[in-house]
Amino acid sequence: MKSIPARDWNALIDQLRRDQVIGCTALEHGEWRHPWQVSAEWNPDRLRWEARIQPGFVNGLDAEVRVAAKDAPADTLRRLKLTPAKAAKKMVDSWLTEDPRMPLNKWRAIGRDAQPESVSAVGIDEINASYEPVPEFFLALGAGEPPKSPLSFAPSTGGNTRLLRATEITLQKDRITTGTDWTFGSGADGTFAQFNVTYRLPAGARKRAYLRSVAKLRPPAPDDPMARLMVDWESDPFDTIPVATVYLISPENAVQNSEPGPDWSPYVKHHLFWNLIHDVTVQPPSGSSENMILPTGLALGVADSVINQILATINDKNAALAEFLGKRTVEGRFWTI
Repeated sequence: MKSIPARDWNALIDQLRRDQVIGCTALEHGEWRHPWQVSAEWNPDRLRWEARIQPGFVNGLDAEVRVAAKDAPADTLRRLKLTPAKAAKKMVDSWLTEDPRMPLNKWRAIGRDAQPESVSAVGIDEINASYEPVPEFFLALGAGEPPKSPLSFAPSTGGNTRLLRATEITLQKDRITTGTDWTFGSGADGTFAQFNVTYRLPAGARKRAYLRSVAKLRPPAPDDPMARLMVDWESDPFDTIPVATVYLISPENAVQNSEPGPDWSPYVKHHLFWNLIHDVTVQPPSGSSENMILPTGLALGVADSVINQILATINDKNAALAEFLGKRTVEGRFWTI
């Protein structure tokens, strides 16, 4: 029979006592959830669809969602020091780490009862319409095709009678805008035109990135280079990136134009999976301006005619203005980390 010295035995017992598991708490079970992961659920108390979003961070800060204070999490009300009485009619910004529920109430129809994205006439008796296509996944689930004619909702063929709705969750970050305008004066040799580039942080700009729900995300129209030089112009005060598309599909034989209810089924298509950094191309102080002076030689000229004379053709002044503005236009960028 083998023996163990008492000293070694006592040391082993002491180590086991120090290393023993005395308790275990499961914080959350299930699969790993990436930043910005969205789950959609019906709220029977508020009678609406809502999104719960896994916290994502921009520049080290979790994004926020604007909600009615009466629906805000308790952690948000404590942070803002709001009592239920004070919160009755307020809107508050709830951080994602406080686990808010984002209302989803801006839906677009896809398929059977959709509105055309564009309509064009062919001759006098034919109208062509363009519709957002129904994703193949939902066709396989029984979602109906768009109508054949924009003037009437033709019934779907093949037994596909389910309706489809979608909404976009986007992430926005406020930033300084770039604006342009002209001023005029008289010099020794005639009128001069001063092209001004100004920078402004709009009132109410938010420090944190924030999430919004829109029926359809439409990319901004590209700026007309000449419009930026000709008239008072200002860039957008924010940058936007898509987070997820939330789809709801109805039960079979749903009535067209129905509002989504608790018997609809949610599906989510994610576009964003990582925390982000946001920054701008140039960092001018808000309220500052820069200018470029162009002698025109047109004494007492009308402002519009002076600008037209400067920009009417592709010339050195035109190119100089475009280069001057291009180097000073504030543009924002998101990138992953």
